[in-house]
Amino acid sequence: MSTTMTRRNGSASPESANRAARQATMVAQKKDPVRRRWGRIGGGVLAAVVGGWLFASLYLSADDRVEVLAVASDVARFDVIERSDLKVITIAEGTDVSSIPASRLEDLVGRVASTDIVAGALLVDGQLLPSGDRLVAADEAVVGVLVGPGDSPTTGMNRGAQVSVVIRPAAGTNGTVAEVPGWIAGIGGEVSSNGDRPVEVVVARADAARVSAAAADRRVTIVVLGE
Repeated sequence: MSTTMTRRNGSASPESANRAARQATMVAQKKDPVRRRWGRIGGGVLAAVVGGWLFASLYLSADDRVEVLAVASDVARFDVIERSDLKVITIAEGTDVSSIPASRLEDLVGRVASTDIVAGALLVDGQLLPSGDRLVAADEAVVGVLVGPGDSPTTGMNRGAQVSVVIRPAAGTNGTVAEVPGWIAGIGGEVSSNGDRPVEVVVARADAARVSAAAADRRVTIVVLGE
């Protein structure tokens, strides 16, 4: 009787304790996978958030950049621009530099450079001659002439204008005045206080040497001819 009373009023029997332990273990095993699933779900949500943020950042960065044209190889003045001379690069949209959109690439092939352009430089409209402008032919040459105010007219001195290059004889000689036909390739600004300015004249290659020699002696006058 004393043994029975102890089991009823005291601690549980060994069999009851073992049964309770097994039940607790089964409950814990059922709960563990739930915790693992929530961990995987939380990690997946975090990865999705980070991925979305990266995509948005890249998307916004792409919107902040524009494609423009640059020069892939050196182009000399009066050279015809070919497709291989140009390349497309991207720059920041707010960059405060002159540029030409890449969408105009095909329209610029065949245009003529108005100045020397080095490889890697951005292409700008000011480096190109207007479409249809006259080109220097293979049998022509460009000669630089420094003319004073009295050696050229004040009007009509425009690129492409037809001119007559008047060569005066050297002082102390019995030479005669000669005229060489040509046209104006370019005009610079005044280079001295007396109004001298450089003019680039295109003449036949055969006449280039004597025009250049006369220009060095300041014996050249440029006359603009009517159309």
